[in-house]
Amino acid sequence: MSRAGAGHPDADEGASCSQAAGERLYPALAEYLLLEHKFQPRLCLPGESENGEVTTGARDGAAHVLRCLKVWFDLPASVLVHAINLFDRFLTKMKVRPCHVPCITVSCMNIAIDEFAEQTRQPRTVSVEELVSISQSACTAGDVTRMSRVIVDKLALAKGTRCVSVLEWAKLVRALVADAARQVGAESPESELVNLVEIAVCDAACANVRASELALVLVFHKIEQQLVEWSRSGAVPEDAYYIYDYAAQLQAHCHMSDASLVAARARVRGVLARYEARAAAPHRQRLVWRLSERTLKVLRPTDRLTSLLPTIEEQHYAVDATPTRNRTGSESSESEDMSDWPRSPVLPVYCD
Repeated sequence: MSRAGAGHPDADEGASCSQAAGERLYPALAEYLLLEHKFQPRLCLPGESENGEVTTGARDGAAHVLRCLKVWFDLPASVLVHAINLFDRFLTKMKVRPCHVPCITVSCMNIAIDEFAEQTRQPRTVSVEELVSISQSACTAGDVTRMSRVIVDKLALAKGTRCVSVLEWAKLVRALVADAARQVGAESPESELVNLVEIAVCDAACANVRASELALVLVFHKIEQQLVEWSRSGAVPEDAYYIYDYAAQLQAHCHMSDASLVAARARVRGVLARYEARAAAPHRQRLVWRLSERTLKVLRPTDRLTSLLPTIEEQHYAVDATPTRNRTGSESSESEDMSDWPRSPVLPVYCD
C-alpha cells in the first residue's frame, strides 16, 4: 500500500500541507486546552429523586426544552450548546429544587442569547417575554431577569468572555483533520456534525465527558460511517487509514487516555442508538384540543339555553298531550382526559 499520507517520509507534499494547517490552527488549539477545564461541568445527579433533588431525567427534559426554543426561534446551534453548558455548570455548583428548573432553563437561554448578540454585535431578536410565553415555564419575565443575574454571579461570567463549548471544539477538530479527510474524500458536511453535537449535549450521559474527547469522537464517528459505506461497495481509498494518524496525534497532544476515549465513544454510541430508536418509533400521541371557558362559550353559547322546551300547540288540537322533553347535556372538550396534554406548545419532551 502506498504511504502517501501525512507523517510518513515518502509524503512530503501531504505532510507539508497538513503541517501548515496545523501551524495555522495550533494557537486556537492551545487556547482551547487552557480554557477547557473552566467550561467543563461535573454533574452528579441521581436517576430517581429521593429528597427532592433534580434528576437526570429533569436535566434531559430541560435540555430538550432548550432545543425546542432554539428550533422555534430559529437560533444558532452555538446558542443552544452554550445554554445547556450554563445549565450543567450551574447544577454542578448549586443544589437546585425541581420547582426552579423551568426558570433556570429559560434564564440560561436568556444569557446565551445575550452573549451571542454581544459577540456578533447584532441586536437581540428574542425578548424575555417571548421566551417565557413559548416555554410555558410558569414564571414571569422579572423572575427570568433575576435568575439570570444569579447565574451570572454564581458562575462568575465575565463580560466579553467567549465560551469554549463542545461545538467550538468540534469545529476545530474538524478543521484539523480536514486536509486528511479531503485527500481521501471522507469529509462530511458541517451541518451533520452540528446535529450530532446537539444530540450529544442534550443527553446527560455525555454531560461530564471532556469537550475535546467528545468532539474527537463525534468527528470520527461521521468519518467512520463514510468508511463503512466505502467498505460495503469495495472502494476504500488506499490512504484512508491515515485519517486515524491525525486522531492519534490529537489524542497525544490533548493528553487523552485510551480508557477515557473508549468510554466517551461508548457513551456517544449509546446516545445515538437511543435517539435513532426514538426517531424510528411511530408517534402515537393523541391530539387533544384544550379550550378555555371563555372560548367555549363563544363556540357553544349554552349558557342561554334552557333545559325545558315549551309546549308546541298545533292547529288540530287545543291542548297538546306531548310531554315535555329534557335536553340532553351537551359535551365539550373539557370532559376529555387532559393527562397526556404537554405543557409546552412547542414540542412534547420525552425523558428516559
